Amino acid sequence: MQAAWGRWKWPAALALCVLAAGALSVRERLDVNWDLKNYHFYNAFAFLNGRMGWDIAPAQVQTYYNPLLDLPFYYLVEAIPSPRIIAAVMAASTGVAAFFLLRIVSILFPRGAVPDRVLWIALAFAVGVTGAAGLSVIGSTMNEWPPAMLVMAALAVLVASIADRGAPTIAAIALAGILGGIAVGLKLTYGIFGLALFAALGALGTMRERLWRLAAMGGFLALGFLLAYGFWGAILYREYGNPFFPYFNAIFKSPYWEPVNFFDRNFGPRDWLQAIAFPIYYARDHKLVAEVSFRDWRLAVLMVVAAGCVVKYALVRNKIPDVWKFLSLFTLVAYLAWLKLFGIFRYLVPLEMLSGALIVGGLLYLIPGKNARRAAIVIVAVLLVSTTRKASWGRIDFHGAYFDVEAPAIPANSLVIVGPYEPMAYAIAFFRPDARFVSPANNFLHFTQSNLLAKRVAEIVAAHTGPIYALDLQDRADVDLSLKHFGLARDVTKCLRVRSNLDMSMMRVCPVQRVKR
Repeated sequence: MQAAWGRWKWPAALALCVLAAGALSVRERLDVNWDLKNYHFYNAFAFLNGRMGWDIAPAQVQTYYNPLLDLPFYYLVEAIPSPRIIAAVMAASTGVAAFFLLRIVSILFPRGAVPDRVLWIALAFAVGVTGAAGLSVIGSTMNEWPPAMLVMAALAVLVASIADRGAPTIAAIALAGILGGIAVGLKLTYGIFGLALFAALGALGTMRERLWRLAAMGGFLALGFLLAYGFWGAILYREYGNPFFPYFNAIFKSPYWEPVNFFDRNFGPRDWLQAIAFPIYYARDHKLVAEVSFRDWRLAVLMVVAAGCVVKYALVRNKIPDVWKFLSLFTLVAYLAWLKLFGIFRYLVPLEMLSGALIVGGLLYLIPGKNARRAAIVIVAVLLVSTTRKASWGRIDFHGAYFDVEAPAIPANSLVIVGPYEPMAYAIAFFRPDARFVSPANNFLHFTQSNLLAKRVAEIVAAHTGPIYALDLQDRADVDLSLKHFGLARDVTKCLRVRSNLDMSMMRVCPVQRVKR
């Protein structure tokens, strides 16, 4: 019986993690976040139907993101009528990531090495899987969990290799590097974790060993990145002369956009004092890292615990196991890169998952005495889990199909001018396929710019001889500025409603006519 349990405990744990994640995703209800309506559904649809260059930026800057992560959701919607099943399947990556976290914490607290091992594993796991960032996006199309799953798998491989052999083998580095590179290629913001995987290997071994491991990790990260992003980078370079279009355009200087680097500077620390203790600040003011309200003290507590560990280590200089050095450096590098580049809370899912293990391990290092450890760590874990309040980027009750959308019938070969800033591109999939959608003003493009993409929009509008429509939300007039720029005006008395369960049928298409200037 014991032998059978040893053989089946990890497959059983994986199955339980996936099933639990699926059930939790269904309980959270239907995901209707801004990004889903803007680009997650449209990008997959556009990629599969060859609309690159036909439509111009209808999903704003996100039109040009790698569509691979969005394909599974698109296929699920096409194949499965039940949105509950789709929600459950979309959470599978969460369950797999949780499984790898369980593998990691079981290695960090090895059998016979520390009293109360099962308690520490349970608390580290509970804190890691209940963070606000991860819970908020479970089962959603915001695509945080699939790359997080790959990063957690890469960490599990390296942690196991370091624990078993004292150093990561070339096979472990290869597998972890490829997994990490794929995560970065699928979602470029995960570059911070690719960098952290690379840098963390520099904590182990002699200088010669560190150099060859860094070289190997760099090569395998690049290979994984090319596997996931290479085809898309080639498409963007062919179409626009920039493999990351429109990002890094100060480097690539594509004529299709302004020669500047595009970054979202809405989040992050506002001054040096906030930068020093940022997790403490954003735990009290969510607007520093997110558009919506949440509460999570994990990284704030981890920062305090880590500071205490650094002080103690400086005083006593006792030996730290290599696996803890590796994970600590990984966390530090990823956090500092995130702090500098993004400051967006939901990008921290892997660090949120590791926080439980690092907090528990840090408190074990700091606190002497079995009973004092038990009391302190249990209290901290319970407080962290119980005070967490997840965010919501939009959920509605399940009812009928995932997309209950009906677009009005418009004439053949119509041109539709998309209004600015609002997420409406998902509806394009429900219009007739020969309709063309262009967005003259959005979160990165504007009709007053002189780049080739803005000029291309102007050329399409000027040359179009068929019907023209404007797509926007009811009671909004933002699109009128774009229409006026092109010598157009719409008749709001003849607007047609776009029926949609995702936004209470707020979209409309209105006929547009050319006016004399």
